[in-house]
Amino acid sequence: MSAICGIYYCGGRPVAPETGAAMMRELGIYHADATGTWQEGQVFFGCHAQHITPEALREILPYHDNMAGLTITADAIIDNRVELCDRLGIDHCYRDGIPDSLLILQAFRKWGQNCLKYLVGDFAFAIWDEKQQELFCAVDPTGTRAFYYYRSAEIFVFSTLIKPLFVLPEITKEHNETWIADFLAMPSVMHQLNPELTLYQNVRLLPAGHTLTIRPDGAIKQVYWQVERQSELKLKSDGEYEEAFREVLGEAVRCRLRSIRPVGVMMSGGLDSTSVACMAARELARSSRRLPAFSAAPMPGYRDWLPAGSLADETPYIEAVREHIGNIDVTYCRSEGKHALSDTDRLLAMLEQPYKTIENSFWIDSIMAVALERNIGVLLHGGAGNVTISWGDFSPYLLSLLRAGQWRRLFYEIRAIARRQRRPLKAFFKLYRMLLPYDMQKYLYRINDRDKKIQDLLPINPDFARRTSVQERFRRSGYDPLLINRMDSLEARKQHLRPDFFSHLGVITTKQALAYRMALRDPTMDKRVIEFCLSLPESQYVRNGWDRFLIRRAMTGILPDKVRQNATVRGKQSADLAQRLQSCWPELVAEIRTIGLLDAERKYLDVTKIKARLTRISTINDDASDDYNLRMLIRSLIFSRFLRHEESKVGVCEN
Repeated sequence: MSAICGIYYCGGRPVAPETGAAMMRELGIYHADATGTWQEGQVFFGCHAQHITPEALREILPYHDNMAGLTITADAIIDNRVELCDRLGIDHCYRDGIPDSLLILQAFRKWGQNCLKYLVGDFAFAIWDEKQQELFCAVDPTGTRAFYYYRSAEIFVFSTLIKPLFVLPEITKEHNETWIADFLAMPSVMHQLNPELTLYQNVRLLPAGHTLTIRPDGAIKQVYWQVERQSELKLKSDGEYEEAFREVLGEAVRCRLRSIRPVGVMMSGGLDSTSVACMAARELARSSRRLPAFSAAPMPGYRDWLPAGSLADETPYIEAVREHIGNIDVTYCRSEGKHALSDTDRLLAMLEQPYKTIENSFWIDSIMAVALERNIGVLLHGGAGNVTISWGDFSPYLLSLLRAGQWRRLFYEIRAIARRQRRPLKAFFKLYRMLLPYDMQKYLYRINDRDKKIQDLLPINPDFARRTSVQERFRRSGYDPLLINRMDSLEARKQHLRPDFFSHLGVITTKQALAYRMALRDPTMDKRVIEFCLSLPESQYVRNGWDRFLIRRAMTGILPDKVRQNATVRGKQSADLAQRLQSCWPELVAEIRTIGLLDAERKYLDVTKIKARLTRISTINDDASDDYNLRMLIRSLIFSRFLRHEESKVGVCEN
């Protein structure tokens, strides 16, 4: 993958060579296998390349096609190379050596902006069309690669990272208070409602599945792909659906094994990452290769506090996969000495913004550091699997049956689901409660203090929240902070696969990948996989009381039964979150007490609330990982550190 940048003066003013050089220096905080620039008058392109695929070794970026008058700079891995070469009529003798960026350029030459219809992969690119005097920019359907930009009447500037944009005097570092309000007021780990917004007022993010065309007289932004209902795939039998599932997921995994360095996988004990791992291992075994797997495990000395049905250490399931497949080598990463507030300055500098992923940021960082030591070039994972390959949640399915008036099937499934639970009577009433009208559910949530708990999690200053009208924007957008599920299956999946979700992930994974010189790739988020999964009848996903029904059937013989048939135990991410903090809690308390010294902290954070909550947690109990007060304090401290990090202008520590 690569980091790219560019400048276009719409009025014809030439780009000063030192300006382009300054942008490239900012990209240079990360390792590069090759760098390149191209400039002609009013347009400058740059690329800071990290070679992942064999074809990338021959790639020249930026690339200028003098005959066509086209120039491209790209951060791209194209996955449907064979299909695309067939469509483009490229002779077989030339296919192995042609870089992905040239495939994009040839597709653009043939189909123009409609080329995106034929591209599958992870990409962000810009093409300058000298003849038309326009700049065409695009990101892939799931926004896997970040593309930041600034636009005014005179200039358009873009970059994979934010910091290079600030070398231009036109672009200031003024904070975007709408982004900050969303960040602090949303109880989930999501950053913002609007996928185009960034932390900075003058910087935008091109959302997933969008294009942006810049001309001297203006700009046109268009959506070329989004998650929507697909025509239902009608096959003759369950067996045919299972075969089709394996074919689509298998291809999504296969095409992501193209790497000049070893391919690894981040693997838990759940259905998604293990399915990806097993399919990848089977494919690698054809050429006598092994698959390194990296799994997070609890800290040494972890004291289990979880109830029955929740599992902190997924080692037994991971070991079952290793023994079943045979050519998987597992490395367990216990992140010794690490916790949710470890290495915050480095992570903040890497991500260029505050973050709320306190459960997994430190162990993913640890896994990637170990993978880098093993020279991993592609690190697979199954992050989107819950809403694609292992979809099959009971609640949305039952609501779909209710809305369709399929009463008999609805009652049958409720009874079947309840029978499979450890406490069937409790499960029975919980399922019926889920079908209640939204206002009634909201009332019950408030009786149970769910609303209060959500408020405990939010560190936003009430005056700042009112000034930015955050609750009104939530209402207008349909965002529900209580997260009460009143969505049917299609609505639920669209909610989880919307542009702001993609942008949230893309920003993080792009920067992690650059810092650790490896491509983070998710076959479960392949466009073809998403469209296939949205085309299947709901009865393929939930049936006879079984959730995630399709993947359980389709992976028979591929996954070990211990994993495939597990319907009673769920892994608990970072169950040791509180225990990791215990040894350093006094120092953290002292730091939290200083929150409010900066004007910006008092402006954005509810300092009084933070101090009051701190008095309730003089010590951290082993089971405090789910304590909303503790989580609010951690989020507040990370945000405070970001503000102080910006003040002190801390640089990125490259790995």
